[in-house]
Amino acid sequence: MAEAAGVAAEFFASNRARAARAVLDQVVLPGEELLLPEQEDGEGPGGAGERPLRLNAGARSRVRVVCGPGLRRCGDRLLVTKCGRLRHREPGGGGGGVYWVDSQQKRYVPVKGDHVIGIVTAKSGDIFKVDVGGSEPASLSYLAFEGATKRNRPNVQAASSRL
Repeated sequence: MAEAAGVAAEFFASNRARAARAVLDQVVLPGEELLLPEQEDGEGPGGAGERPLRLNAGARSRVRVVCGPGLRRCGDRLLVTKCGRLRHREPGGGGGGVYWVDSQQKRYVPVKGDHVIGIVTAKSGDIFKVDVGGSEPASLSYLAFEGATKRNRPNVQAASSRL
């Protein structure tokens, strides 16, 4: 708790973007902006030449950065959306990698693109409502099911009650 309070005081006092490499395995707070290594100036983190993360800077940057849970791309910035420790995993071949925020939470928060197992709870027209364990049900088109086509619709029955 004391560590989070110190981070909060430091963040609100400086109100600047921090280099992602400098805060790996440290607590980050919602609303912070992060800088990736290819965007840091030659002076290093904290130098006068730092600028916020630019994800659409052009063709000169070929590094692929994936934002995991707790991070969001907002326009041309990388924002922290939940409190926790910043983690990073290097990719197999080259720079970039995956950045995410590791936090203790009691509920699974589904993110678009996650592979999940769910229970079909309702069907309305061409849309299925699926309970994936989140705060709201997911909506799936009938074409999202394996082997489904416009001619061959899946025969999916909605569950009567959840056990």
